[in-house]
Amino acid sequence: MEFTVAQVAGLLNGTFTGDGTRVLRSVARIEDADEGDLAFLSNPTKYAAFAYASKATALLVPSDFEPEQALAPVAIKVADVQKAISTLLGFYQSQLPQPAAGIDTLAFVHPTAKVDPAAHVAPFAYVGQGAVVGANTILEPHSFVGAEVQIGESCLLQSGARVLQGCVLGNRVRLLANAVVGSDGFGHTREEDGAWTRIAHIGNVVIEDDVEIGACTTVDRAVMGSTILRRGVKLDNLVMVAHNVEVGEHTAAAAQVGMAGSARLGKRIMLGGQVGMAGHITLADDVEVGAQSGIKDSVTTAGAKLFGSPAKPFRVWAGEQASLRRVGKLQDQVRALQRQLDALSKQLSPAEEA
Repeated sequence: MEFTVAQVAGLLNGTFTGDGTRVLRSVARIEDADEGDLAFLSNPTKYAAFAYASKATALLVPSDFEPEQALAPVAIKVADVQKAISTLLGFYQSQLPQPAAGIDTLAFVHPTAKVDPAAHVAPFAYVGQGAVVGANTILEPHSFVGAEVQIGESCLLQSGARVLQGCVLGNRVRLLANAVVGSDGFGHTREEDGAWTRIAHIGNVVIEDDVEIGACTTVDRAVMGSTILRRGVKLDNLVMVAHNVEVGEHTAAAAQVGMAGSARLGKRIMLGGQVGMAGHITLADDVEVGAQSGIKDSVTTAGAKLFGSPAKPFRVWAGEQASLRRVGKLQDQVRALQRQLDALSKQLSPAEEA
């Protein structure tokens, strides 16, 4: 696809100076861009040098950016470069050819399932007994929709994604490759001889609108009731959500986060990569947790910023880290004082004997 500089500026509510008829064919990083590419400069302090050397045809820049040297690319000024890139990439993707509506002859759809005529069911996709699939939803090859599952409109199940029996997906939900929704949780009771007996999980998973679940992420069904992901939740790849967890609206979790059973997360929480969370705890709204932190207790302060394992307020953690960096110097000082004391002791010893 081809767009002119003027068309892109109009789409992004931006302004430009220069030749608006120049043609853009692709988007590229500022370091790699060439003729026909649109690049972006979201951090002028760090990347301005690349802008002056760039071979890109056009460059998205902040509205307050004033170049100190001549720019070869046409500068398109926008209020927020990151949001502009997101808008542009979304528009670009929307213009790509979409799968045709209908059920491929190599797909399996149970006779009792209801698939909207506007949905796309690819070869080797599976739709089970009593399942419902909404309009404009795309089931890619080898995706699996179990019995009595309900899937809303404009959803995407990438190849290998699985939604197991009785689970419910809202509208515009995206399951990336090999995500699993509705597998049994890790629930067992221990017998007197030490053996483990599985606890049946008869609940389901409920996922509200505009949720995205990354590749190889797992969301376990509830023992009873529902595991719930509220509207707008974003889970990265390789995230683990255990049974009966509830995740509040617009919460985001980076890769390898683990949420233990029955945890309750508030709205707009941000969890860094590899955060581990104990079961049966609650996190208040707007909490932010740094990567590799461990949360063992409930967090009741909205907006708290935590780091470390066990997690603690960031300022406390930072102070402790600063103290640790001074330990070596303190040890040297203690050794020097000890040597001085030893020398003084030797000087005083003859006097004491006299």
